[in-house]
Order: sequence, then C-alpha cells, then structure tokens
Amino acid sequence: MDADDAWVPYYDLLGIDITTVDDGYAAARMDLTDEHSAAPGTRVAHGGAVASLADSVGYWAVSSANDLALTPTVDLRLDYLAPGTDDLRAEAEVIRNGASVGSVDVLVERDGDGETVALGRGTFKTGGSDTRGAWGGE
Repeated sequence: MDADDAWVPYYDLLGIDITTVDDGYAAARMDLTDEHSAAPGTRVAHGGAVASLADSVGYWAVSSANDLALTPTVDLRLDYLAPGTDDLRAEAEVIRNGASVGSVDVLVERDGDGETVALGRGTFKTGGSDTRGAWGGE
C-alpha cells in the first residue's frame, strides 16, 4: 500500500502524515504547530495529539497485517516520558496478530533530537474487511 492512500480527514486536522505502511509496520509524522499546544504561549504537544498520532500509526500497522482490513481501536495505553516540543515521528510494529485482535508496540519520538516522548501498546479489532466493520454486520 502506498502511504498516500492512508488518508483520513482527521489526519488533516492534526497534520498527521502516514509515511510508511508495510506488513505489520507503520510510521508517521506530525509537524508540531501552535494548535497542538497544551497551554497558551507554549510549544508542548497536548497529550491528546500525541495519542492520536500513536493510535493512527498503530491502526495502520495492524491493518497492513490484515490485508488493509478495518481494524478499529479496542484499547490504547501510553506512557508519556518527555514533552513533545518538536515535530513528532511515530512507528508501530505488530507483536501479535490474532483472528479477533491484534496488538502493537508504539514509539513516539521528537524529530529533532530523537528523545522518546511516549511508549505505548495498542489493541485493535481484527477480522474485518476493507468494506465491512470488524465488529460484524457494520
């Protein structure tokens, strides 16, 4: 799959750019802007923006391991380790791809110095298709 095909309207809102989608792996970046800020007058990414980046890259890692099927998020857990004070990059790798759920490890880093901003684990529902939801009948 070409990463340009990984377009979701929400990504435009946050400036998420999915750069790589490959079998069980995905990478993305997000240029930090004032709109991502957690407080006025600061350049520190809000935790929700970091979580959205992590969730997006996790989704595409699991989806790519499942023939680009719809793989909605079941759970996402993040540990925030440093402030996001620069553009961010993220990558996710599938650690388990089962018939009903897949799990990924996610890393979010500052682009400028490579400092780890967040580490996470995501669980995504598998078993869907590209036209039918993973929960069945959707």
